[in-house]
Amino acid sequence: MQYYNVHSHMFTMNNAPQKFLHLYLPGILANAIDKITNVQAGSVAVQKLLKTFGGNGGNRYASFLKIGKSTDQLEVFKTLAAQYPDDTNFKFVGLTMDMEKCGAGPSLSGYEGQLEEIIGVKKRYPDRLLLFLGIDPRWKVTGKELLDTVKLYFETKVPVSETRSVYPFIGLKIYPSMGFYPFDERLMETLSWAAENEVPVLSHCNFLGGIYNNDERFIDSILSFPDPYNNKAIYPAGGVNYKKQKSLGQWLLGRQKANNNLNKCSWLMEPNAFESMLSNSQLKKLKLCLAHFGGGNQVKAFIDGPKASKEEAAPYGVLQKNWFTQIRDMMQHFTTLYTDISYALQDRTIHDQLIAEIVKSEYGNRIMYGTDYFLTERKGPEHETYTVFKQKAVTTPITNDLTAWDQVASKNIDKFLNSRFYNGTVI
Repeated sequence: MQYYNVHSHMFTMNNAPQKFLHLYLPGILANAIDKITNVQAGSVAVQKLLKTFGGNGGNRYASFLKIGKSTDQLEVFKTLAAQYPDDTNFKFVGLTMDMEKCGAGPSLSGYEGQLEEIIGVKKRYPDRLLLFLGIDPRWKVTGKELLDTVKLYFETKVPVSETRSVYPFIGLKIYPSMGFYPFDERLMETLSWAAENEVPVLSHCNFLGGIYNNDERFIDSILSFPDPYNNKAIYPAGGVNYKKQKSLGQWLLGRQKANNNLNKCSWLMEPNAFESMLSNSQLKKLKLCLAHFGGGNQVKAFIDGPKASKEEAAPYGVLQKNWFTQIRDMMQHFTTLYTDISYALQDRTIHDQLIAEIVKSEYGNRIMYGTDYFLTERKGPEHETYTVFKQKAVTTPITNDLTAWDQVASKNIDKFLNSRFYNGTVI
């Protein structure tokens, strides 16, 4: 069988917004770390300090910082591939990210620069690296221009040897919490094209996790937005009733505004926001993956039941219903809807629950293995996560000839990726 990691990242800080660290750290600290680590000697010194004095968390953040500050995407890919020494044929889906408009400033490379660089990596590893093209409705002026750009990237084969050229991209990636709803009208033409050509689409969907839009004025202006799949009715009906959170401690750290922006961005990517799009007759063939199974925190909240915190039990959004269970319910209704278990895998306490989902006949054949490397390095090393989960999954049979590992890391992903641009082998 061919095995895959369906969710990984190769971008470096050169490809990320210049104020990327401000999304996660107080401004003064983010500026200091960013400046110090721009110099190789300073980067090494900070990593050593974090490992020595930061405890386990500091050690993990040092790993994240080391990889994020890598010289280029080729170095990141090689570091990722080295985490799978027992399977040198393992394939990795690399998700490109258009982060230029998330309210954290532009990147040094620009998005097109990120794409040019990762295509160069693809040329060196054409069969192991499978690329998804990140799209944002604000990337181009109109929906037609966006589709034309996507088709150009997909259909222009790149030479990988003197006798062989391959399609550089095989899927699309969207990241709504960066500042748009998945049903944005400017995405309609591209999603329709994806459905017609069976091109898979993967969307970030992790409650309070990941990258978000840190432009308060912009977020407030789009939280109530027309849904073209529902006759342009305003979503959510009645508008967003959001109460700002107030915390003296967060205010003193300069994090209160950022935390409120993060909370508000939950409306943009709540599983419920995808319902009208998936119900549209033109998109009935659309293969869509809502990544992270809603978030490891939501899986844990489901397990904890009444013991879960109020915020986790009633997450921000229209339904205020557990995102893990929202996705489970939707997968039973929409037969082309997938999910992956990336990032959630960092929490070993939920592995048993994830395995229980993978073996279910109703939708277990649409759950996929992924890790969210390298963003997971703040939590734990890739090789350890892969090894621990695989050991549990390979000992869980689904049939006499199929284990949970075969299903989640091979069979399901093969089906998801198969399209005009990929048929199990790179073409």
